Amino acid sequence: MVSGNVVALEKGRPLSESVLVPSDGSALSMAAALKAVEYARRMKARIVAFHAIPAYQYPVYVEGMPFEYPSEADYETQCRAIAARYLGVIAAAAAAQGVPVGTRIEFNSAPAQAIVDAARREGCSLIFMGSHGRSGLSRVFLGSIALKTLTLAHIPVLVDRPTPEEISRAEELMGQSAVEP
Repeated sequence: MVSGNVVALEKGRPLSESVLVPSDGSALSMAAALKAVEYARRMKARIVAFHAIPAYQYPVYVEGMPFEYPSEADYETQCRAIAARYLGVIAAAAAAQGVPVGTRIEFNSAPAQAIVDAARREGCSLIFMGSHGRSGLSRVFLGSIALKTLTLAHIPVLVDRPTPEEISRAEELMGQSAVEP
């Protein structure tokens, strides 16, 4: 039975078939991603690990040329390699738990919009992401990708605020994989 945007749950059907798991490469987002893997395992869902990279900024030369400014091709190559390492940690954790996983890397300077667009393109029924849990002026000045994602998304967004212990565990896992948080 379907009424408007409310969908009745069917017995035996997973609540989430595909879960988008955005990561910015921080230990906090990695801790949330590890929880997302556990969630996907329990729900028998697949995950799509996602990383948005800011688009290349062409240098503005005021007085002379800056030293060692990468070309656009070098920037994209380096960023893709770094993002692949971050997403590789998530993919390995998913594989270890038997969770089907895909990875996606996108160049987009608006990360919240990139997350929502990727979820739509990948047919995800849930976005599972971490948040620093900032409030007050720090949220106003620093912004919140999680809050922006919540306002843009037309699918459920599960926002996790990992504990210090979970973040430490994620840092340890990243260190074992030679990935710098």
